[in-house]
Amino acid sequence: MTAKGLAGRLLGRWETLLVAGIVGVGIWSWTLSPFFLTRGNLLDLVTPYVFVGLMALGLTFVVIAGEIDISVASTLAVSVVCFAQIFAAGVNVWLAAVAGLAVATALGLANGLLVGILNLPSLAITLGTLAAYQGLAYVILGGEGVAPFSTSYTNVGGGYIAGNQLPVALLILLGFAVVLGLVLHVTRFGRYLFTIGANREAARFSGVPVGRVRVTVFALSGLMAGIAGVVYVGYFGSARADAATGSLLDVVTAVVLGGVDIFGGVGSMLGVLLALVLVAELRNGMQLANIGGPTQDIVIGVLLLAAIVAGNLLRAGRTSGFFPGPIRGLRRGVIGRQADEAVRPSNVESPESGR
Repeated sequence: MTAKGLAGRLLGRWETLLVAGIVGVGIWSWTLSPFFLTRGNLLDLVTPYVFVGLMALGLTFVVIAGEIDISVASTLAVSVVCFAQIFAAGVNVWLAAVAGLAVATALGLANGLLVGILNLPSLAITLGTLAAYQGLAYVILGGEGVAPFSTSYTNVGGGYIAGNQLPVALLILLGFAVVLGLVLHVTRFGRYLFTIGANREAARFSGVPVGRVRVTVFALSGLMAGIAGVVYVGYFGSARADAATGSLLDVVTAVVLGGVDIFGGVGSMLGVLLALVLVAELRNGMQLANIGGPTQDIVIGVLLLAAIVAGNLLRAGRTSGFFPGPIRGLRRGVIGRQADEAVRPSNVESPESGR
């Protein structure tokens, strides 16, 4: 491939636009405060949003499969209060954290069974469980909080290594992003997701275990919400029933702005990670500019709407052939050749296995 062709491919990727946005917002933030570009601030930039990023990584699988899970923050809250109550009863903090992860996975699995087995609409189901799980969190813990936790535990969310410079939470986020990115983009399971998101019925008739995959992604989303809860408690040092309240906007924005098509079948883990950095950087910049929380939410909401509109325009342009080649390739998913490989007879089970 020539240098010109490589440059064209790079410029035609959605992730390149996100990098440009990160650079642009960074320059704006630097004009507001010279401390923005210090090493400590840049490394700490994403730390308060690591729990948001972990939920976004799990939600990415759900959305690529053509579904939605808006109960992730409530799932986090229930897992956190269960973890706190078990810890308060005298159980080892790490065993209590594992129990919280099991609760979160079970809640996600409940969503998955309702959606994947009973074929109920995921938006309606997770809207219901959003309210139900949030209420359950208050029933379990009430309005009280549980604190303090040992330093060995809180280091998970607020600790540093490498001379108190590198946040542990950031390493956790990057580690899960790499692992889940490999699952999404390298494994057969990941190809199943893209195929189901692109055309669920075609995937089913090709022998992809659609029902099983849909249940699995919701369970995975629940598990990632639980892991986000572990980091959340470590960062804030306490567990409350209102944990992660108001974070759903940032979670969904990171996923959609990261190039994941809201209708499924398209997306990348790198894009979601870059979008999280952009959202964190934008909120940090607005805080430097003394812009209040409600106004920040307006800006992030507009950014989410713009990402959805851009996705729809690009989808329409690919279908009609209106956009030139590089633009048509902006938000490509693993469809075409790789999707065909995912549904070859040698790579799939019998159609009955997914029902």
